[in-house]
Amino acid sequence: MRGWTGLYGTSVGLGGRYLLRHGYLREAVIRVVVPLDPSRYLELPETKRELAARPGEKVLDLASPKLLAVHLARGGVEVTSVDLFDEEIERWRRLAEDERNLCFEVADGRSLPYGDAAFDHAYSISVLEHIAGDGDAQALNELARVVKPGGRVVITLPHAPRAYDEHRDRALYGGDDTFFQRWYDSDAVQRLAAAAPVLRLESTKVSRLQPNLNTAYNRTFPWLVPLGPLFGLLARERQGEEGDVIRLTFTRTQ
Repeated sequence: MRGWTGLYGTSVGLGGRYLLRHGYLREAVIRVVVPLDPSRYLELPETKRELAARPGEKVLDLASPKLLAVHLARGGVEVTSVDLFDEEIERWRRLAEDERNLCFEVADGRSLPYGDAAFDHAYSISVLEHIAGDGDAQALNELARVVKPGGRVVITLPHAPRAYDEHRDRALYGGDDTFFQRWYDSDAVQRLAAAAPVLRLESTKVSRLQPNLNTAYNRTFPWLVPLGPLFGLLARERQGEEGDVIRLTFTRTQ
């Protein structure tokens, strides 16, 4: 795994600064105690590298873990980070109140409130899979619409040998039923990519952590929280068709 140390430092510094200045905020504590969830060691550095955004460029973040938006903004990229949930936006506005080049806004990824070609690039980390029905295709097309021709769109999705829908015992992420997320196999990925014809799929990468700390973390939460600062040291990236994270990099063609 490459490039996670800077993100790790951004997380701890962001949370620690808020706690010292203002006192308790749950999100600030999380930033220190679990700087990166296990899967983020794969997703965030890869997305940053593939996005290759330069200082002064405008980037849209669709509901991703907000840490990457902060990290990019500190590098001079002008980032607009949107999320469907008011509470999430308000927490991050408080946490990152002094950050320049960064704007948090409430928006629905299926109908973004921005004009065509308003951004140089866009990304969305572990988001599209949580949108029921054909919402993932709608969101991908919206990302394509707001990006300039020649711009990049980078997304990550959960990957499995066979596609399936995962349900939970209650509605999450604003849904009306028990749908939680969709897992994508190669065919499902190709169908999603084909649903956005103005995007050209440039590359894909399937990987996982070994050992699979993400699965262990989710199944045993909160008991593995004390290991949060060590996840990056305890596991290594493994590439292959059996990975559980797939990253897709597109270019807007027209």
